[in-house]
Amino acid sequence: MTTPPFRRAFMRPALLLPFLTLACNNPPPTTTPDLPQVSIIVDEPNSVGKSVKLFITASGCDQVQRLELLDNNELLKQVTYGASPTQVELATSDLRFTRGISANLSLTARVTCADGRTNVSQAQPATFFPVDEVVELAPVNGTAPVVPDYFVIDGSGANASFIGCRKEGSRSFLYKLMKSGSTNPTPIEMDFPCDATTIITDRKPAGTGHRWVWTKDQGAFAIDKDFKVTTTTVLPAVKNLAVAPNGDAFVYNVARLERFSPTGASKWNLEIADPETNTISLILADPFVRPDGKVVIPLYDDRLETHLYVGIVNADGTGFVRYEIDRFPLEQYPPVAFDPTGTVVYVATQGPTSANVRACTIGSTKLCVASGSRLWISEPLPGYMAALVPYNNGTRLAAIGSNRFWFLEARDGQSNEGQAVNKDQLPLTPNGALVARFAQQGPGSAFYMFTSAAGTTEKPYPYPVEIVATDAAEKGELFRYQVPGGSLYGAVDDSEALWLRVGTKLVKPFAPEQYRAMR
Repeated sequence: MTTPPFRRAFMRPALLLPFLTLACNNPPPTTTPDLPQVSIIVDEPNSVGKSVKLFITASGCDQVQRLELLDNNELLKQVTYGASPTQVELATSDLRFTRGISANLSLTARVTCADGRTNVSQAQPATFFPVDEVVELAPVNGTAPVVPDYFVIDGSGANASFIGCRKEGSRSFLYKLMKSGSTNPTPIEMDFPCDATTIITDRKPAGTGHRWVWTKDQGAFAIDKDFKVTTTTVLPAVKNLAVAPNGDAFVYNVARLERFSPTGASKWNLEIADPETNTISLILADPFVRPDGKVVIPLYDDRLETHLYVGIVNADGTGFVRYEIDRFPLEQYPPVAFDPTGTVVYVATQGPTSANVRACTIGSTKLCVASGSRLWISEPLPGYMAALVPYNNGTRLAAIGSNRFWFLEARDGQSNEGQAVNKDQLPLTPNGALVARFAQQGPGSAFYMFTSAAGTTEKPYPYPVEIVATDAAEKGELFRYQVPGGSLYGAVDDSEALWLRVGTKLVKPFAPEQYRAMR
């Protein structure tokens, strides 16, 4: 039967409804995969050694196509991705030291998935001081560090040994630890306490190999090159001690000087008095033995002014003479030092904000002024002068302020004598509020400064926390390394190589010329 025309017209719109409904729905959104995640953990954020160890964790990739390690957004190396986390070791050769040594790193990792997605981690700071060698020595006991806090070194290379003292309970010991071939340190029990003031003297190259160990106001004894005590009786109540090239000790208080052999036998003693007026002079600083055997002694006395003298005495303690160098305001006691010949004394004159350093001949009857015995005078050096240290075979003089380190031309035979040779005429300075604590000469024109917090009544002898080094003053700083919250110390071996105790680690830095090449 034929469908009536009105029904055909009714059905056509109904057939279109499903298609119209579908046409009005929005298409489903496109799914964007999440970015991969990557992070870094630095094993030791402030590290000293041969490498920096870290771990990289990556997630969110079906397959990692590339993993890169960057420092300050500069590519350091491609990393082979393995397990998560992946351990990475950055060797010294992987790093750039254009911003100085030690390196202040800002490490990031960049991961790229096989499908092209990539992401970069948050930056992790790290400080790395590269060294040539890390030595593990046998500890003194289960809890003590591998080397004492302060130490000296006998020998060099594989034959190096480290000597220092430590107080354990009520007893004190001097220890010798071999770099190699020893599992136990050799001890010597001390008859007086080891503390922060205990000093182990240098072993004179031309001498007998003796060192003296002494604690102020407590005692002193000598040891030989075989680590044997040579003094028959401990010297008691030592105020100050200096060592002659042959191993003899000069022990002095303010007005009396006595010379002892390494066995502890007194050779002579001298009460410092002017032979003409019988005026007593007081000893200002360590005596110094000249190459001819005579002993020069910095002296002073206080009258209306402070009078500075140098006394000279024969090797046997006879023939004392005294020469006046200069006069200063009352109770001002300038830092002094002698050149290697013992015929020149260096004197620092302190002003309100700066100091001048002068070189003065010894033996003149004239004062150390322009028309007298003065050889040269420096320009004003800003800061408060704490010590003068001749180095580089006496050709240079370190003028060490409490927080500024100056280096002067001491002897070049030209008109440069007395001039500061610091790079750009600027002093080396410690970080922040740190101050000078120890100075150490290096090979040639190298020089090392150890700095610490300022002493307080509660802690008068704080440990050093920073080393600042130069290989030549005119080149400026060579390297700087700080251990916040920790401590460090250093000494040179018989080859003039530097060794450092950093925390409980013992490390041998690279030679100065190697650090200069890194920069």
